[in-house]
Amino acid sequence: MKKNIKKKLSAAMAAITLFSSVSALTCVSSVYAAQTNAPSLAAAKAADSTSASYSIPELNFEKKPLPDKESIKFVENMRLGWNLGNTFDAYDDTGWVDGEMNIETCWTNAPKTSKEMIDTVKAAGFNTIRIPVSWHNHVDGDLNISKQWIDRVQEVVDYAVEDGLYVIINVHHDNDKSNMYPDTAHYESSKKYMTAIWKQVAERFKDYDEKLVFETMNEPRLTGHTNEWWLNYDNPDCIDAIKTINKLNQDCVDTIRATGGNNSQRYIAVPGYDCSVDGATNQYFEVPKDSADDKLIVAVHAYVPYGFALAEKDDPQSVERFDINSDTNDITWAVDTVYDKYISKGIPVYVGEFASLDKNNNLKDRVDWTAYYTAYAASRGIPCCWWDAPGDMMLLERATCTWKFPAIVETLNKYAGSGSAPVINTTVPTSPTTTTTLAPLADGEKLYGKKGSEGTVTFTKAIGDNAFVEIKTGADTGFMNGCLGFSESIDGKNYWVAYVWQTKKSDTISIDMSSPVQIAEIIGTETQEVTDADTIKKLTDKIKTEKSALLQVWYASDKTGKQIDPADSASESIEVYIPSASADEATSSIETTTTTSTETITTTEEKKDINYGDANCDGKVDLSDAVRIMQAISNPSKYKLNDEESANADCSGGNDGVTNGDALAIQKYCLSLITSLPEEN
Repeated sequence: MKKNIKKKLSAAMAAITLFSSVSALTCVSSVYAAQTNAPSLAAAKAADSTSASYSIPELNFEKKPLPDKESIKFVENMRLGWNLGNTFDAYDDTGWVDGEMNIETCWTNAPKTSKEMIDTVKAAGFNTIRIPVSWHNHVDGDLNISKQWIDRVQEVVDYAVEDGLYVIINVHHDNDKSNMYPDTAHYESSKKYMTAIWKQVAERFKDYDEKLVFETMNEPRLTGHTNEWWLNYDNPDCIDAIKTINKLNQDCVDTIRATGGNNSQRYIAVPGYDCSVDGATNQYFEVPKDSADDKLIVAVHAYVPYGFALAEKDDPQSVERFDINSDTNDITWAVDTVYDKYISKGIPVYVGEFASLDKNNNLKDRVDWTAYYTAYAASRGIPCCWWDAPGDMMLLERATCTWKFPAIVETLNKYAGSGSAPVINTTVPTSPTTTTTLAPLADGEKLYGKKGSEGTVTFTKAIGDNAFVEIKTGADTGFMNGCLGFSESIDGKNYWVAYVWQTKKSDTISIDMSSPVQIAEIIGTETQEVTDADTIKKLTDKIKTEKSALLQVWYASDKTGKQIDPADSASESIEVYIPSASADEATSSIETTTTTSTETITTTEEKKDINYGDANCDGKVDLSDAVRIMQAISNPSKYKLNDEESANADCSGGNDGVTNGDALAIQKYCLSLITSLPEEN
């Protein structure tokens, strides 16, 4: 796919601000005190400006039987995929891009692909990444691929491999008469091009394990032809094209297998004409013969129904609404057709591209569509990969590593993901700007924070210029991240400030208190990124005088990339310390510091003056009440709740005092996930 545009696809054939949009509650919910990621999900939904208009539909399709074959299990385990779209598949045939390596970003207007981006995708629940690659604009006259280009592709593949993701790489926008064109007249030149590319790519990746999948071609078709995007079986050009694709698929498979190594048994995906469902299920298409047993996959794309999913707003066929009760025929047809043709017979299938366009903020319709599509596909053992690229299909804001539509990401996870709660709109930096070269202190110079309730750590002196997070990871831990967080008020405005840390092993991380990663002003139920230098200085200067912080663990994974939940269980211990004037001060402070906790108020439902959830006593229950609770938890000495506020705030059930669970209960109530407060256990 190029720039989210396809031309004239019929419905049956369509086989497409660091913190500015994120609620502060996203970052203050997964706290050190054994919290799960569920609050982050609710907060991310709250951050979506249209989230109040949707709820994920409950669907339960009868699961079709799947043959007991390794390939079927392998592909089913790919579950939920994400495309790094309009990136390595971009090309410059007009010379307007300055330098070969800048082509990576010429279609995205975004930073180059970083480990942080891939970590963010992994953290959000995706476990497959498809990396489309164009090669024709990176070869010389002898079809030798540019070393710097294939090195860069490998670098990004390695980002995904390190995260334990399944990875798909392909030959993408090389479909023209100069490179690969599927007709008899161009078969020999197309074979020469495709086998030359795959010989080099296969050699480069021959030692990678089976979670790296090769996809021979992307949407092979008669570009510029009347039938470019749909098949007419009465047109001999179409039949010739299908048969030529069969031969080219066979050539690619044979070339890959001949390189040896793990390629002799690697999974290879093959498409039919234009990668459509019809293109792969017609009577003329053939799956290649293979020297490896049970290692071929059929790849299809299905942006259906076309009018809703792919038709641009100015297309007469475009529709904004999706009725989950009546607009599902194209989805069920596509899924059932490939199930009946291939999966039921032991040949796996995945949907390499699917997505729906944002049309005038039609989020509820897109959520319903996403739920139905992924739930139905999963019931037939078919994983789906969202086409993500800047534009109206975009989910990931690459510049900030935040999710534009967390509601859709959550829906994808509900029916296609791993089943564990994803981390949405939590920044996962690989090189946190808060890390400095300051060496950890000697034992006698450390003043350890005392752990209190809800993840707070308190000291007997001001934090000052530097703090240290001392982490002992578990034996299987491969990655952890989190932050030290602060709720502050300056000039009558409320802010959330986070100093992010991350590690892959037991370590001590130095935090420069002058350099927070996230600063957001809390404006009612919304947040806005803070960039004003004077405000930032005021906030950081004030934080240096604080004696408490909120220690959070956001995300953790094991050495294979599998998420560890709850995240804090990935560590044997996490301690925070600041410089102490002397060893004696450090020792006495540990002995004399008392735990600061919020006041516990015992209430009963019969007490008529309690307005459960109204933590700020303004007469209504909204997200500002959740913020008020989190402020009180993170800095009780400054934001202590009075008796009335505490009684109202204790709304999560159990009369257990004011906790992070109360803030979560309010978020659920605001999102209509629960209908009343207090929340029942």
